[in-house]
Amino acid sequence: MNQRRPRRPAPRPPEGTPAPAELARMARSGLAAAARVARWADAALGPGGDSATTDGKATLSDATAERAAAALGLTPERVRADWDTARLAGLIEVHGDSARPGWRLRAWDRDDSAVLRGWVALCDAWSLAYPEPEEYEPAAVAEVVTAMPQVLSFLQLSAGPVPVPQLLDLLEQRVTELRTERCEIDYAPQPAAAGAGAETPRPALAEPA
Repeated sequence: MNQRRPRRPAPRPPEGTPAPAELARMARSGLAAAARVARWADAALGPGGDSATTDGKATLSDATAERAAAALGLTPERVRADWDTARLAGLIEVHGDSARPGWRLRAWDRDDSAVLRGWVALCDAWSLAYPEPEEYEPAAVAEVVTAMPQVLSFLQLSAGPVPVPQLLDLLEQRVTELRTERCEIDYAPQPAAAGAGAETPRPALAEPA
């Protein structure tokens, strides 16, 4: 009979973390420009609309960037930046040379969890944008990269400066959670207890008279 592993409680958020509804409100505010471009793309670049990209890499074409800039009152450079943010957050999905809204855009105004997942997806992409330091073990770097989106999300959505110890505490919690999920066990040799296995000295024999 298979026994289910007991579910672990979710890691405690750092002290002062806003409620999920407040975090979602802040994320919507931070991604408002990306959502605006995504909604424009939904109307202008959907099925039957113009092509969004021409290089097969989801890069906005010059003609489309200029068209969006004129419609939204932005510069083409700003449109490109918001387009990339919308893609990374899952607000836009590009298939070939056409774009369509991601499921998160459909749920953006009513589903806080969709908003927070989009924010974490964006932070996840940021955490993978830089090469790993050569002086650290690849496994340790991989754990930090996996845990970093949660730290970035908290940092970006905080109302003010966040103490470094608080961020490190959050990072340590997430790394510990990842290791627990993998059921990591330290198989390294453990130091023997003092005196364990040592032979008890025998009393010296008395010299014959």
